[in-house]
Amino acid sequence: MHIIAKMATNILQITKQFNTQRKCVSYMRKIRWGKTIKCPFCESKKVRIVNSERGRYFCKNCKEQFSVFTDTIFEGTLMPLPEWFASIALVLNAKSGMAAKEVQRNIGMTYKTAFYACMRIRIGMLMPVTKLHGIIEMDEAYFGGKARKLRKNISDNQPSISDKGIKLKRGRGTNRISVAAMVQRKGNVHSKVIEKLTKRNLLAMLKHYASNENSILVTDGFRSYKALEEYIERLEIIHKKQFSKGIVHINTVEGFWSYVKNGIKGSYKAISKKYLPFYLVEYEWKYNHKTFRGNEFEAFLKNALHHPKELYHWKATSTEQVKQVAYGK
Repeated sequence: MHIIAKMATNILQITKQFNTQRKCVSYMRKIRWGKTIKCPFCESKKVRIVNSERGRYFCKNCKEQFSVFTDTIFEGTLMPLPEWFASIALVLNAKSGMAAKEVQRNIGMTYKTAFYACMRIRIGMLMPVTKLHGIIEMDEAYFGGKARKLRKNISDNQPSISDKGIKLKRGRGTNRISVAAMVQRKGNVHSKVIEKLTKRNLLAMLKHYASNENSILVTDGFRSYKALEEYIERLEIIHKKQFSKGIVHINTVEGFWSYVKNGIKGSYKAISKKYLPFYLVEYEWKYNHKTFRGNEFEAFLKNALHHPKELYHWKATSTEQVKQVAYGK
């Protein structure tokens, strides 16, 4: 029987309890299927064991072989599961983020392996969309690390999203990457990279992530937010006059942006534009679980085992492909 400490993910306990491949496979099998193993291809329960240590099975119905990793973020991995579990525990415990270099040093693997393991973990943090309701705050933030005249020919793969050493014009009208976020007060957050903050794009995001029943949206005075009133009741705070007036403020969502930017600056120094949506997914997970009182390690595995292998060899070909994985087709 596996018993893991509640709340904080205790890495010493994780590495002690799951120190063999067999123990890890057994735990993952229990989380994914419970007592009854089902074929991921045809949902049949008529299966037989091929290799119990590797968690491999054969379906008598569709004649396919499968494993506990099939059609999950762990599919095709050559990294031992004890190392996977230790890496996951490290990333979950690093509330401001953990760079692949740190995972490399802590676990003892190559940087390339650590980098793609961290990307798989972030994909495993993608959660089903639950619509926000009640009092919802919406705001945008800007990320980037090259001044306009220096941004020419900067590849999306290059780690250029950083504020280090470069003075940039702040806010709207800059050449930085824009991201919108919505936070339900005392609830969850959703964010999305939207390079053009048009009325149409913001309205589409709002309809996807928020319910307009018994809900109120609070924004600042950005003109594109005006169009959102066709979907939801909106309150506006004018920052030139004041930063809050009773319930009318966006301090909660601004707190999220502060958390993300300080995390990137402190833990990653610089990240690429291509993978920015995955880093935002990580910060969303950690923000949404900040008051979680259950077993976060187990919660992550339950969530991760339902995410298919989204990227070929876990290397995205473009920024758009990353967006499709992070935000849906």
